[in-house]
Amino acid sequence: MKTHVTTHAPIHGNVAPGFETVQTEFARNFTERGELGAACTIYYRGDKVVDLWGGYRDPQKKLPWQEDTLVLVFSSTKGLAGLTMALAHSRGLFEYDAPIASYWPEFAQNGKEHITVRQLLAHEAGISSIDEPLPPAVLANPDVLATILARAKPAWEPGTRHGYHAFTLGWYESEIIRRTDPQHRTLGRFFHDDPKSLTKRLSLHILIQKYEHLFVWERENDGTGDPHHQTPP
Repeated sequence: MKTHVTTHAPIHGNVAPGFETVQTEFARNFTERGELGAACTIYYRGDKVVDLWGGYRDPQKKLPWQEDTLVLVFSSTKGLAGLTMALAHSRGLFEYDAPIASYWPEFAQNGKEHITVRQLLAHEAGISSIDEPLPPAVLANPDVLATILARAKPAWEPGTRHGYHAFTLGWYESEIIRRTDPQHRTLGRFFHDDPKSLTKRLSLHILIQKYEHLFVWERENDGTGDPHHQTPP
């Protein structure tokens, strides 16, 4: 029988027997560590044994964190983007060992003409950072962003070293999708449109355009609406 959370903090959910310490530490995040809002779900051997959420999703503490509140997953997106690239490859949109410049001619600038798709996906391309400002308006405009990405200069000879492309990988993957997809969709749109997409099954979204969709709702609504089921831009 599962234990229902009844702490004084605004926390909801339940935990299975044996996982009460997770509940305790989750509550301490609010009472002792200054947590604003959070959720935690754990599966053990196929069974959901922890399902907790609590706090607020706005700094003013007016909008409570809900069971289905959307959150950023940061680098976990790289796995989803990798699956999207594999799907696109399986549909014949590009070859892993082909130069990126064969699909995106402008990419060949500054010694990048021989970098392959495989080298990019393996974090060996040397373009792990961009030496130009990337304000939100640029990130929301794929055409402008592509121009900046294309003129980047590798930090090392591509294929000779490995360096985590923490911020740039998704941007380059998305432009490869845009250049090879007959509909010229971004990676996020390609991911969303697939009939078996995790977007539909797990409410996962990869958003690149119209970034304001992520936060404008919170600013303009009084908490009575629900942004969770909107179609991503």
